[in-house]
Amino acid sequence: MDAPIGASAPHPVSDRLIDLLGDLAALATPDEATTAAPRLLERLAGDLGAAACQLDTALTDADDPQAPSFQTVASVGYSAEVSQHLCADLAPSPHGRRVLAATGGLRIDEDDPYDFRRSAHYLDVLHPAGYDDGISLALRDSSTHLVGMLHLSARSTRDFAPELTGALPPLGRAFARLTTVATCSTPDVTLPREYAVVRLDAAGRATPVVGRAPLHAALDDELLGIIRSILGSGTRFATFLHQQAGRLIEVRVHCPSGRAAMRQPCTVATRPAASTLGLTLRQLEVLTAVATGAGNREIADELCLTQRTVAAHVEAILARLGSPSRAGAAAKATAAGVLLPSADPASVRSLARVLQQPIA
Repeated sequence: MDAPIGASAPHPVSDRLIDLLGDLAALATPDEATTAAPRLLERLAGDLGAAACQLDTALTDADDPQAPSFQTVASVGYSAEVSQHLCADLAPSPHGRRVLAATGGLRIDEDDPYDFRRSAHYLDVLHPAGYDDGISLALRDSSTHLVGMLHLSARSTRDFAPELTGALPPLGRAFARLTTVATCSTPDVTLPREYAVVRLDAAGRATPVVGRAPLHAALDDELLGIIRSILGSGTRFATFLHQQAGRLIEVRVHCPSGRAAMRQPCTVATRPAASTLGLTLRQLEVLTAVATGAGNREIADELCLTQRTVAAHVEAILARLGSPSRAGAAAKATAAGVLLPSADPASVRSLARVLQQPIA
């Protein structure tokens, strides 16, 4: 049946599972999380008596609980057919909807008031594969946002360890964290769901991040040049604006480990610009030049403006931001992530240390 896991008195969680929870909590970067996921699922299966385990992440654009969509992070023990079924077909089914609505995991057992053993999910997929018991758990973050699902299957109702009842709630929280770490761009930080994320290798090739949408901006030569110049300056964290196809895009760059370098692998996240602090595009260009330490004459030459026009823009910027100084205005813009670097490498390098900031 679909029985709530918490219905009976829990057994104490074993030392093995406590160690597993500790290892899950230690994962800090997407690469660590995705690399460790299969091994951790194998340990989970062994500790709880499961024959197979699977961790799926909820896709960014599928937050509708009536029509969720998932992508597999790691699967251990399942055939390709069963794995695909759990990822794509279970959630929309009656059983899947009960899993998503439950506060704890739902389990199949011999007492079956929902007639689950007559369902296509059981008759066509699980039973032919040799599974007569199983648990599915909806994974939610601290804001109760659906981030994934965890599936465990056993050969019989006697195989699951008795400590399963007590273990599932902390395991659910731990695997929810693993899912969010695997699909975010910075260590120990879950970017809001509206951010699209990719990873860039040393050659500038982009790899999609599981559960994240494609970037809002194309990684053309101009944007790649800005990113490489920022990393080449030794900056590991930067947030800035980029204009492409008439749109302003917020870009976040993160070099996850080691010393930043021009050809260092990194993560890039984008979303439509949420704010420009009320400044026009031209004012953003002027303010960005101000942040590099350029004077009015240099800015005028760079932007093909008169010095009088630049001075008027600077005066308007200071008034809009309520700042008494050029340095104060630049600091506010940097904190808000609204500086607009050009593709000129020298300009980006001079701006890079100003851009550097923790991503939060």
